[in-house]
Formats: sequence, structure tokens, C-alpha cells
Amino acid sequence: MRDWIRDDCTKKSGVEEEFKVAWNSTLYRIGGKIFVMICEYKDGRPLLTAKLEPMFSEILRAQYPGDIIPGYYTDKNHWSSLFLESNVPDDTVRAMLNNAYETTFRSLTKKAQARILDQSPDISE
Repeated sequence: MRDWIRDDCTKKSGVEEEFKVAWNSTLYRIGGKIFVMICEYKDGRPLLTAKLEPMFSEILRAQYPGDIIPGYYTDKNHWSSLFLESNVPDDTVRAMLNNAYETTFRSLTKKAQARILDQSPDISE
């Protein structure tokens, strides 16, 4: 089940990983804000929920109906959820992770962005 996702998230500058017991979810944050969450759907299927640019979410949902849905237990405009056992290509999942990171990074204050940039000279690694 896409074991590379954790490494892809944690290699990005400034990312913190947390397991939230109450939600049975792994959260990935930048600047204290969640950009990706891995949890289970109500029927037990593994699910990745990402904060995306709204237009990107719309495109993905149209391209992968039933595999990518409006954010599960989140704002339906900014969040989309991906069933991890779907046939959505890894490149698309990577694009979701990158978009979520960049979208959340841009929402941070300039001061918070500068702190993260000081940790690594290139946030796109």
C-alpha cells in the first residue's frame, strides 16, 4: 500500500509527522498546519486526505471518480481524499502530495516560511 508516501512527506523541509491516537490517523504538518492525513474510511479502507488547490481537487475528482472524493471529514473545497488501494497512478499521488505541501506552505506567514527555508536551501527536494 504505497509505502513510499511517508518518505515522500517527511523528506520535505519543515515537515513534522504525528500519530493522533484519537483519530487513528497519521498527520503530516508544515508550520503547524496539516497538509496530509492518512487514516481509514468508515468502511476500513486506507485513505489519504490532502489539502489541495480547489481547482486541482476538481480536476482529480473528475478524472478519478470514486477513487478521489471530496475530503473525508474535512472541508470539501480545499481537501480531497484518495483511496490508497485504488488504481490512481503513483505520479498522480505524488502530484497531490506536492500540491498539498506547496498550498499549505504558501498559506503560512512570511516569517514561518523563512524559518522553514532556513532549514533547507531548496524546499522542492
